[in-house]
Amino acid sequence: MKPIHSLFILVVGILISSPTLAQNALLDFSVKELTKGKIQISWNNPYKDCIQLAVQKSADSSKNFRTIFSAQSPELAASGFVDNKPLQGIKSYYRIFYVLMGGAYYFTNAIEVEIKQAPVTEKPSITETKKETLLSNLVLLKNMTAIYIKKDLVFSLPPKEYKRFKDSINKTKDGLHRLNEHAVEWKPAKPSYKQTLIRIYQQENLVAEMDKQQYLRFKDSIKMQTKDTLFAIDEWRIQIHSYVIPTKQYVFIYRNDTLVARLETTAYKKFKDSVSLKTKDTLFAADNSHIAIHGFVPKYVWRPSQYIFTNTRGYVTIQLPFVKQHRYHIIFYEEDGTEVFRIKVIREPELIMDKTDFVHAGWFFFELFEDDKLKEKNKFFVSKD
Repeated sequence: MKPIHSLFILVVGILISSPTLAQNALLDFSVKELTKGKIQISWNNPYKDCIQLAVQKSADSSKNFRTIFSAQSPELAASGFVDNKPLQGIKSYYRIFYVLMGGAYYFTNAIEVEIKQAPVTEKPSITETKKETLLSNLVLLKNMTAIYIKKDLVFSLPPKEYKRFKDSINKTKDGLHRLNEHAVEWKPAKPSYKQTLIRIYQQENLVAEMDKQQYLRFKDSIKMQTKDTLFAIDEWRIQIHSYVIPTKQYVFIYRNDTLVARLETTAYKKFKDSVSLKTKDTLFAADNSHIAIHGFVPKYVWRPSQYIFTNTRGYVTIQLPFVKQHRYHIIFYEEDGTEVFRIKVIREPELIMDKTDFVHAGWFFFELFEDDKLKEKNKFFVSKD
């Protein structure tokens, strides 16, 4: 949080600077034509406290706007809407109306778009066109509630959307006055102080007061020279939110309770992908910043030796097809590693041993050496008679 006295210095500097053109704090809003004569409206919303957001359309750039879509979740950072029935052959104008918690409301600038008229085989008469328009307007008026501020129509809402709008207004000091069955006047609450100066707040503290021209220069300087943001509580009260430098987030990697790596969050994603794609190890998340890596342990599968094994009758068989070309000797062990006996010289390619040579039934281990080099280390099972 920046010290309050720093903000005062910035304000004083603005008040004596030359005036510059101010820009309204509006949503990032775009309109473009899709294929088959459809219009896509997209927006980026920086206001987490947005409680009402509606897309409005008009054939006139300055009036006769009506609501064609009301967002279910107006607080989302980015969203969009597709107008499947744009006006053919004439210009249409789109804008977004949104309401913030506390009663502040805004309109974006209207964006113009024109869809070329599709060819028709039979042109309807002027009388038929007027009749269809009249019927369409009657249905629209029957199902929607028009919202006025003084004498200006700001938008129209279907029943469910109007209920949500009414509930949001009830959370503020604004008022709603029923004009008739299909129209309501919205009366935004007036601030308790005189509407001559715009007040700037930092948290609950009033840090500056300025007229509209001074505020425009102040807002431009905040936008161009700092990363702070301004939030409109209403037309005359502004909250300044100081930019907070994000701290680096780290992920700690452990193996058997030993820290083996400390990675930034962005680097951890690459590490996680490499472990998943290039190894058989697994990662276990104790929480968002502590990860345990479990090394892959292959499952042991015993395979009998092709040189020393028990045959179908349970006798230990030794088969060494190259006994004439090499020198072989074998050492036999108990399961606990105790040596049982040795065969120092083997002269025949096949040798069958009696079970009594191994004293008891069970597993026995062996080491087979070829020319004094270990060729194989394995085991075999001697069964009971």
